Amino acid sequence: MMRHVPKLNGRNHVNLTVRDLDRSTEWYCRVMDFTPVRDATPAESGFTFRTLVHRGSLSSIVLGQAVEPDPAPFDERRVGLHHLGYHVPELADLDEWAAHLDAVGAEHSGVRELFLEAGYGIWLRDPDNIWLEFYWLNADYFMDRLRQQRRAERAARATTDRH
Repeated sequence: MMRHVPKLNGRNHVNLTVRDLDRSTEWYCRVMDFTPVRDATPAESGFTFRTLVHRGSLSSIVLGQAVEPDPAPFDERRVGLHHLGYHVPELADLDEWAAHLDAVGAEHSGVRELFLEAGYGIWLRDPDNIWLEFYWLNADYFMDRLRQQRRAERAARATTDRH
């Protein structure tokens, strides 16, 4: 029997701790076309938060600056966040992102083949050295993998039901 799993619609948000809220806000707005929509400073949190929303996708980033910031730079080798990835609908969109990043002066990798997934991506770093990725995945590849997994699960259940 299949269990019910609630749906996700692909939108997301992430909270990032940054050293300089204004500098990071400017970067995310200039480079990724986010728009600030809310500031909040909950007294008990020790942070000032700023919510940025991307108009096209409604993805959001909440930037938080601690009252007493940690001086250590971001390092994806530490436990926690490795990087943020943003999916683009078409492979050609990556070329548009590369041209946009060039136009706004954001250093990036250029469009590269992904080695861990079936697709292509662009990598860059934000002002706090957080690794970001724009990526396009080959949906046909992943749908085929999902179909193979479902077939294997059904076969395993059928074998279990016979015994």
